Amino acid sequence: MTLGQRIQAHRTRLGLSQEGLGDKLGVSRQAVSKWEADGAVPDTNKLIALSKLFGISLNELLQVDGPPPAGERPPIRRPGAKAVLAGVLVLALLALTGTTLSLAARVTALEEQVAALQSGAQELDPAELVAGWDFGVINDNEAGRTVEFQVTAARYDPEEELEVFFLLSGLGVGADRAQADRISSAQDAGVYTATINLEQRLSNDPFTLSVGFVKDGVEYLQPLADFSFLDRTSSIYEPLWP
Repeated sequence: MTLGQRIQAHRTRLGLSQEGLGDKLGVSRQAVSKWEADGAVPDTNKLIALSKLFGISLNELLQVDGPPPAGERPPIRRPGAKAVLAGVLVLALLALTGTTLSLAARVTALEEQVAALQSGAQELDPAELVAGWDFGVINDNEAGRTVEFQVTAARYDPEEELEVFFLLSGLGVGADRAQADRISSAQDAGVYTATINLEQRLSNDPFTLSVGFVKDGVEYLQPLADFSFLDRTSSIYEPLWP
């Protein structure tokens, strides 16, 4: 079975059309059609994406064969379409670093890259970064209601402190965002707090409170609760975490 036939088989197994697979990979239906007809080979990034989407390893997708047994000489034959395709695939993989590593070694390196990306995504699960949260009304007058929100980071690391913010969305139109400050006390090292003034907001406007973490320029948002203020002195909320 050729690479194109394997792509087609796994696409069909997932119930995807060529256009549907293309949408998931950011390519056209025509590109998928060429892959499946063995008229073109996906680039390295698309091979990684295909293996993740199909839930198989790159070895399984590429069907890499090992070298022939020692002393056994393969038959001499003229290169056909399959041989040319295999050569193109090897060149596409080797182009990743410009080295002459074997195809099997290149596949192993790509699989390790996929595993590292998956591991990184798991480590940055925002739900796992929250150990607890609380809130309280600290001022309530004609100018509006000032609310203090507080979150405790589950994995506080002073060597790599996260940027933390709170987001109130659904308040009429738009959203309120407030940068959180870490409480300076050593005992509360992983506690972050911020105050938000609900000025010009209706007292019964519902909103969703979320906490956000920023690492390496990427934001990770974790909803905490859906709020509704019944009047100027009382409120109800439905927790969304844990």
